[in-house]
Amino acid sequence: MRCFRYEHPEYVFENSWRDTQHRYAENSVFVDLPGYTLPISKWTTVSNDDTLLSHLLLLFWTWDTIGNRVIDRIMFEEDLKTLNPNTPSQPNELRFCSPFLINALLAVSCVYTTNQATFLLSNDPNTRGQAFAREAARLLPLEDTSPSLAVAQGLALMNTYEAALGNGETALSYHSRMQARYLALRLDNVRRSTDAAIAGARQRREAHALSWISWGFYVWDWKLMHGLCRRLSIKKPNRSKTWQDEATSPLCSKDNPDYWWFPYPVSVVPQKSMKREIFAAECNLAEITEQVLEFLISLEDGIAPRCNIERALELYTKIVKWKFSFPERLKVENVVLPAAIVLHLTAELIIISMLRPFAGLSKEDFGPFDPVTTSYAHASNAISAIWHFRALYTLRNEYWMIQASSVCAFRVVLAIESSPIQLETFVKAYQALAELGESFPVAKDVMLSIKSVVKKQRLRVPSCAQKHLSNQVEDKEDSVIEPTVVKILDHSVIVKKADLEDYTGQLTLSGLLSSMAPIDIGPD
Repeated sequence: MRCFRYEHPEYVFENSWRDTQHRYAENSVFVDLPGYTLPISKWTTVSNDDTLLSHLLLLFWTWDTIGNRVIDRIMFEEDLKTLNPNTPSQPNELRFCSPFLINALLAVSCVYTTNQATFLLSNDPNTRGQAFAREAARLLPLEDTSPSLAVAQGLALMNTYEAALGNGETALSYHSRMQARYLALRLDNVRRSTDAAIAGARQRREAHALSWISWGFYVWDWKLMHGLCRRLSIKKPNRSKTWQDEATSPLCSKDNPDYWWFPYPVSVVPQKSMKREIFAAECNLAEITEQVLEFLISLEDGIAPRCNIERALELYTKIVKWKFSFPERLKVENVVLPAAIVLHLTAELIIISMLRPFAGLSKEDFGPFDPVTTSYAHASNAISAIWHFRALYTLRNEYWMIQASSVCAFRVVLAIESSPIQLETFVKAYQALAELGESFPVAKDVMLSIKSVVKKQRLRVPSCAQKHLSNQVEDKEDSVIEPTVVKILDHSVIVKKADLEDYTGQLTLSGLLSSMAPIDIGPD
């Protein structure tokens, strides 16, 4: 059969696909992937296949938009290649790599693959990365004997892995332990200089790395604390943002692998990663979010959010101005980089949570706009960002999309009858959860929570949405469902057994999920 050029699979996939998704591709730049094989196996007992392990590491650098903020890639890979895992560190020596950190990172990397070599149990994708996670758990008490940067970094990654594919309560324990270990480091007091006149090359690289990592932990913490509805534990660093310095920052060098981004392993045609610009925007949003959390979680003698409309409007304006101050390539109408799409999405979720206390107030009571309908509009914006990401890449490996999809679904679920326009947001959110459920069991738990609310509230859901509710989770409904608390965090979802007083025979809602849902849903 004759095949026209434009119908040939290689053309459709490699050219048409690239044209739509990589409008900023640098076709003249060559990426030498065959040369990227690092001696990772000396750091883990799980595998001796450096090709596979290097592949997993590339998946992490490509797709992870959270954990890699607390790791400096240059120093991490430098120490990975040059250090001996069995040699103890010297006093005042900074190490950016350790067996615990390596295994924690590889566990998270497995989230982004369906390669059976990463499964603990053959044919069970839900066990991918478990071997690395178990090895990391074994190594943790051996390394956690004194303040260690690698331990704090590894704990952050273990929180991520357990939230995605492990145990929710374990994830929360890693989170609190990470905060304690990081604060014990007192990184602001660790002095390194970027001045070539007084500092050697290694110290200058360490200075840039510490700047990146300090601000990275600040960004990482607010994402989790926003989800937990708590004030920040890790405060804004006093360390300067040396990674922003165009003259000295490694991120400004074209020889730095982080200068480029490409959707590995689908394509190796690179574009500028804009990592420095995206991280700067994340840091700015972190400062605003810290103020939002202080507003939402008032102290005992503080003003309740509902009584402080002026402050809410001030914070809302700050986020909107921040959102539209991006460089041209990162603006919502142009964005194609995953980290930037996630950043726009995160801002929408923060606004939704900030408007939550004003449910029930009219435009006349609130001020310039109706807070409820505006919240619905931001849920629509959020689901548009999710669908934009889905069109460019895939949702199936992006565990943090579970939280975002859940917030969108619960934000509009009670409005479907009175405002049918919200149905599109609801159906898309539920469809996203269904696709995520193929890779993450916790997404199915959230879907059952949604179905439980629909049933309990006796909502009359249109047939198109009812089809989703009845077909997507049949396999789990046929089994015995133990009482479960579903906690929707900022970039993950925690599922744990419900206490006896919570038990109603249905899945229950708590944490940010119930705060995002309409007031009369609440925890079951």
